[in-house]
Amino acid sequence: MSTLLTTLFSQSAPLILLALAVFGIVIFAVSMLLLTAFRSSTRRLDQAVPVTTFMSTIATAWALALGFAAADVWSIRAQAEQAASEERSTIARLAGIAGPDALDVPAMIEGLIAYKAAVRDVEWGANANRDPALEVDRALQQIRIGMIEFAQAGASAPLVAKMAQDFDELQDARNKRLALGGNSISQYKWYLVLFLTFLSMVAIAAVHAERPPAARNALAVFAVAAVVSLWILALHAIPYAGAARIGFEEIQFPISRP
Repeated sequence: MSTLLTTLFSQSAPLILLALAVFGIVIFAVSMLLLTAFRSSTRRLDQAVPVTTFMSTIATAWALALGFAAADVWSIRAQAEQAASEERSTIARLAGIAGPDALDVPAMIEGLIAYKAAVRDVEWGANANRDPALEVDRALQQIRIGMIEFAQAGASAPLVAKMAQDFDELQDARNKRLALGGNSISQYKWYLVLFLTFLSMVAIAAVHAERPPAARNALAVFAVAAVVSLWILALHAIPYAGAARIGFEEIQFPISRP
């Protein structure tokens, strides 16, 4: 199911930046309003203003949450690239075994070509690897039937076993790709980062309550840093969608009709 964050992170880079910039402007304005309210409601600011270490505590929590989110993003992206590479390698092995210059199994070659087209147009293209496609399942069944017919024709057991192993690895790589594409965002972790971003700005405003110009400058610098950091992570949050997605053309499956 598509969530708000999934929809946002699937957009182009300028749109993601615009959305995060709006978020930064809003929390900047809210923090300034809270600063004004704090100053107007407190007579002795020297007694009410938190010590500087209070801001450091909140900022450290924000940095840790951002770091955990970043670690997830880069880890999932690396796994997505590996899954795509494994799928490509497996198809190359199957195509090499079933090709006309090897065992010559036309049914398997046609199934692999159909698999490539269905993945490119439907699973990878239309679905961004979030949902399995029936067309890909049909292509897998076509490959399976070709293997069965080859085995029934009297092929040697070791060759059939190797083809079956490669076919299993192909399905495993596809399942891994779909799992990473469909569940790459830990939305509550992102909500925590966004909340701590806002809380950090409130802390900055509170610590600088005695010096409004300094508070404004500090809030502006932190807002820019937070927005840019979140934007860079958001670009890579979904491995197979968005502006920095892993495109099908980058791992083009090595199979075509002779």
